[in-house]
Amino acid sequence: MEESEARLRIKRRLLLERLGEIHDFVRGSLVLMKRPCMQARCRKCASGERHPTWVLTVAQEGKTRTVYVGQGRLAEARRLVGNYRRAKALIEEVSRINLALFRRKDPLRKGPEHEQGGQAGCGTPHPSGP
Repeated sequence: MEESEARLRIKRRLLLERLGEIHDFVRGSLVLMKRPCMQARCRKCASGERHPTWVLTVAQEGKTRTVYVGQGRLAEARRLVGNYRRAKALIEEVSRINLALFRRKDPLRKGPEHEQGGQAGCGTPHPSGP
């Protein structure tokens, strides 16, 4: 059963309010890497075990950038990445609702653009138009 237009508009408004509450976010992924340290006498590195290190990877201009996070800022980095994913999910849901609302409009009904000297007929602008 299809939702009413009024209900879709209310849903969209509520989603946009939730989206407006998200201020801090980062597009990226948290990755746990195992790296050797720089100490010459490290037993862990000598055994091949290596040290766990948290990094944030972000794709920028076709390249993956790596930003050291460390234990002290891990919770903050998780929050930022989580906020981005929540914002993206909200945007996708608003887009789905906007598409449903767009499809409900009658494509044959003349709108204000036709009443102000637009082309008669199919309703699409002429390729050599304004």
